[in-house]
Amino acid sequence: MPQDLPALITHTSGTTGLPKLAVQTGHTILARCRPQSVLLAPVGRREPIAVHVSFAHSRMISGAALFALRGHPLILLRDDAPEKAAEMFARVPPGVIEAHPNTLLHWEVLADHPAKPLARVRCFSNTFDAIHPRTVATLLAASEQAVPFFAQTYGQSETGAIAARTHTRRHRFGADGRCVGRTFPAMTDVRVVSRNGRPPSKDSPGFIEVRSGGRIVTYLGEQERFDRQISPDGWWRMGDLGYRTRWGCLHLLDREVDEIPGISSTLEIEDKLFTRLPELLEVIIVPDESGTPVPVVCTRDDQPLDRARWSRAVAGLPALAEPAQRRLDELPQTATTKIKRLELARLLTRPQDGY
Repeated sequence: MPQDLPALITHTSGTTGLPKLAVQTGHTILARCRPQSVLLAPVGRREPIAVHVSFAHSRMISGAALFALRGHPLILLRDDAPEKAAEMFARVPPGVIEAHPNTLLHWEVLADHPAKPLARVRCFSNTFDAIHPRTVATLLAASEQAVPFFAQTYGQSETGAIAARTHTRRHRFGADGRCVGRTFPAMTDVRVVSRNGRPPSKDSPGFIEVRSGGRIVTYLGEQERFDRQISPDGWWRMGDLGYRTRWGCLHLLDREVDEIPGISSTLEIEDKLFTRLPELLEVIIVPDESGTPVPVVCTRDDQPLDRARWSRAVAGLPALAEPAQRRLDELPQTATTKIKRLELARLLTRPQDGY
């Protein structure tokens, strides 16, 4: 098949609305493998790789192809329940683990498992969504390898990996969770476009736009929607807000549709709450009808939230409404376990619907 013809159609996660069908060619699939091969370079080819990624996610296709070409034994997990993962990893200890960020968050409990299922892991890696510093620190501490590392990637289904950074145990506790790293030279590029005429910064973030050989060629049946996302000179609008530092690294603050007036970054607040409250299994900040930021929290084993600890944890943070505690299975999620923030915000305003 000619490499410039459609070769793969996958869906996007649908966190910002209806899912879309993304079209890739042979060229774009190969282009996505190149940055990923850079991240795998320090890992021996005999290391087993354990993967829990939605089978409908574009990352599964390029990842599985790259792992097979390198000759890695591959462990595919259909169920991300921690006890299932612990059993599998005890039987076949992985050298690399890749999963969606929320799956890795749920696997923090494996760090204290008596079977030490994470002891032989040299590299942890997340798919393209935000990962919390607490999760990075917990997983790295569970490895018994000399120099384990966490490869954090930033991108989306439409583009593949755009930027990356690595974390080690040496600096994990001081990590800035909003820094998603640097681009891959000669493979990807990033620019941040001002929204108000001022240079993009933490206090005035801009629109993140990227270039990548792995970018999709269209949305199936929705060419106009695709065209709205791309500039005449080929820059793809990610739908994210952020800025670049003087050293060139990219900082992601929020999705455009999730921005709350008066809050510089909901993701940054969530990072801090996760770090200060180890009992949190999930925390998502969404606006209520008046625009007030409401923290929706889930705790391990659904234990009641300790309000005194919560009050201490939010000290020094922007003003938040009282937390709304829910079970994790009550939160609307995508196939990649991301929380649908827009839908969650709507549900919070409709208690009569049984939420």
